[in-house]
Amino acid sequence: MSTPHKLSLAGHALVAALGIAPVASASDAELPLNPAVTQETISVTVCVPGWTKTVRPRFKVTNAIKLAKLRELGLTEADRSRFELDHIIPLALGGAPDDLRNFQLEPWEEAEEKDAIEACLVRAVCAGKITLDEARRRIWSDWRHVGTDCNRGG
Repeated sequence: MSTPHKLSLAGHALVAALGIAPVASASDAELPLNPAVTQETISVTVCVPGWTKTVRPRFKVTNAIKLAKLRELGLTEADRSRFELDHIIPLALGGAPDDLRNFQLEPWEEAEEKDAIEACLVRAVCAGKITLDEARRRIWSDWRHVGTDCNRGG
């Protein structure tokens, strides 16, 4: 059983100061998804080790997106090392590789925690404990609230 995700005090301050908030809910039809990844195709896409490498955007593309996101927040290129450019719905859950709605800046101190939750959701999907759509909805609405029950798949 996993423990609830706790954002550090510094993480809360940074998130609040930059206005980085949970993404507003969206219907499944509006989520930025990779159309090649469906519940029916998980055995040949996201459940195959290394599959995400085949769809990950090139550095040149993600670097340009990261710089644009920094500017949107009133930050400069000097701030780039403070953040990871993250897919909100990870590629490992069939998130759209290059849809701008699927990118956000994430403070590095949160990155490891979110990555662990993403991995847990992928394991749950590939083991048939939850559906791909359910995992996507959970991570899109706010990944910070997924961690309390991810390992149970519930």
